[in-house]
Amino acid sequence: MLLFSIPIIGSILEFLAGNIIELAGGIGALLMTCLAWLAKKYLVPLLKTEQRRRYAEFIAAIADEVTDELRQKYPGKSWAVYIDEAVDKIIEVCKIDPEIARRAAMAAISRK
Repeated sequence: MLLFSIPIIGSILEFLAGNIIELAGGIGALLMTCLAWLAKKYLVPLLKTEQRRRYAEFIAAIADEVTDELRQKYPGKSWAVYIDEAVDKIIEVCKIDPEIARRAAMAAISRK
């Protein structure tokens, strides 16, 4: 009777070991899926925000340069009346919406 039970025990152990390996592979795939979902949910928006922040800093720096140029170009006059020229230059350089360019120019003027 003992001789018959050894192959049965061996096949049961082999079956269990194979299923555990398959189960581990399934858990790995499940973990990778969860990791991809977390990256999509949290990491991608963070990277997009960082890119927008850098672009906003770029626009602000250009607005500062343009308003400094206006200040040097019209030293004796109230150069704030020439804000349309500054907005046009910011639009030309950055290729952005006129409202955004106007806000950038007004922010640069208020920082002076």
